[in-house]
Amino acid sequence: MTNIRRILLLLAVIPTLLLSSCKKKATPDEVALAFMHAIQDSNFDKARDYATKESQQVIQLYSFFDARRSEAEREKIKKAQITVVKTEENDAGDQASVTILNSSANQEEILQLVKESGQWKISLTFESIIPNYSSPQGGNALDSTGLMPADTTDAPGAAAPPVQ
Repeated sequence: MTNIRRILLLLAVIPTLLLSSCKKKATPDEVALAFMHAIQDSNFDKARDYATKESQQVIQLYSFFDARRSEAEREKIKKAQITVVKTEENDAGDQASVTILNSSANQEEILQLVKESGQWKISLTFESIIPNYSSPQGGNALDSTGLMPADTTDAPGAAAPPVQ
């Protein structure tokens, strides 16, 4: 009886392993489109699934901007057609750029992708959503020193430190 159970277990496990190993990994085009559709739907939790760990703060900031949009703007974004225009992958196969055409803005946008744990992920920077943003010295993530002007009310006649 023990041998029969082992055979049945083996027959149950082998097809499962074969099917799971055949699962196709998403291409840069597929990831870019899925990401953009999640953004279109204001589904930022889903958008985070397609983004690198470093991009999470950028998506959070984008969701803040999205919340301030009018309903008419949101509808225009939701109805937009998004198509892939061009995809380029580096020789090592670990970085790609996908150019998409967004009909709501009627312009092309380039999404940068990197492989993270063997899967393509969108790599966002603050510059990608804030046109005139310049990263703090040292290239670290956004910190509060770049957001608020220095407090000049400490003492009368005191010079304020320069804002970088």
